[in-house]
Amino acid sequence: MIKKGNVIVFPGTMERLHRKGKEAMERDLHDEAIEHFEAILDINPKDTSVLDLLAISLYEMKEYKRAKEFALLSMRNQSGNYIEILELYLSISIQLQQYEEVELTIQGLMEKEMIPEHSLQKFRYLRELNGRLSKRYIEDSAYTEEPIIKIEEFVQLSPHEQQDFLLSLQNQKLEPYIRLLEEIVQFEENLPIVKTYALLLLQEGGSDEPVHIRKYHFETETKPTRLISPENDQFIDEVQFIARSRFEKDPTASELVVNLILKYSVLLFPFHWGPYTAEEVAEAYIAYAKQLLYGKIVDETALLQFVRSVDEEMDS
Repeated sequence: MIKKGNVIVFPGTMERLHRKGKEAMERDLHDEAIEHFEAILDINPKDTSVLDLLAISLYEMKEYKRAKEFALLSMRNQSGNYIEILELYLSISIQLQQYEEVELTIQGLMEKEMIPEHSLQKFRYLRELNGRLSKRYIEDSAYTEEPIIKIEEFVQLSPHEQQDFLLSLQNQKLEPYIRLLEEIVQFEENLPIVKTYALLLLQEGGSDEPVHIRKYHFETETKPTRLISPENDQFIDEVQFIARSRFEKDPTASELVVNLILKYSVLLFPFHWGPYTAEEVAEAYIAYAKQLLYGKIVDETALLQFVRSVDEEMDS
């Protein structure tokens, strides 16, 4: 038994925490993994076996500063694969916009021939990526805080041009564009998919200002930071699960129905399908998929008609 202060840690506790932490990582539940690994360090601060795992999970959770600390500790204590952790350390530094440090580190490693032959390509890629981002960061720093386009100009663009413009803002400094994005979300005549892109960017930028959102007959006012993205929405997951389970022996129909649901969830974000249950929504998509693939005649419910109209608009 291990004694931690006045608390006795029973045999097998450390092994159980290790196992649960790794299982959580395998399921991409990195917040749970972090809890298990931190519990190990609380019990035994000298346990270096989880340093690399903590660094990886913190990186996945975008806690870059803490991730870098543990990556550095991992390398110092030779926890895990040194080259893989070094690669992670440099990736974290890029996320923290520490471009000069990354360049100097990779340059030094290459000059001293410390990178194994099989890993050289990865480090060359990191160096190239770092250089591109560094250049763009310098250029962005020279810009004024005024966005390069105003709402009056944005609405004059074609739908494809509007979407291309918003996609170009991904992974950029969003502060100068927050007001523009709020106006795009709230502009009545903008397409639902355009509002979705703008809303996701506001969420990415951490905007906490309330915005009024209207799509079709749905309407709400909310803060972007409070919204749940489609890929993390449990209701959407449930609808897809039910629909997919009905096509277990038909891979083509299964893939189609999952994609139809995903298309809707992106177009109508942050709204669902109204007052319908996950079972009712799934049944509508099952019927629609059968109609598309096999021409099967189905009952034209109000929900099915709406599902079809949204899907057809997405393809137009």
